[in-house]
Amino acid sequence: MASLSKDFELQGGDTVYVDRAPQFYIYGEVVRSGSYAVTDGMNVMQAIALGGGITPRGSESRIKLRRANKQGKVIEYDVPATERVYPNDVIFVRESIF
Repeated sequence: MASLSKDFELQGGDTVYVDRAPQFYIYGEVVRSGSYAVTDGMNVMQAIALGGGITPRGSESRIKLRRANKQGKVIEYDVPATERVYPNDVIFVRESIF
């Protein structure tokens, strides 16, 4: 097996496996719900922008985040737009209260 620390040439019949990029998930009052790649240092507002932004019915002050703690239990809490996004986070943009 070739060392991965050096350049090497692929040969016919070689198979290359590439891990999937870490993802976060967004839904609720955003233009495009779905899963997106997490980038280093990404915050909630940047994540919302990837989802097309908040719809006219959504509220920037009513954002929930679901994240697993070290024991694997999922905890949901209110977050500011500056909160950092981590792989497997789920962001929910709630409807504004009129």
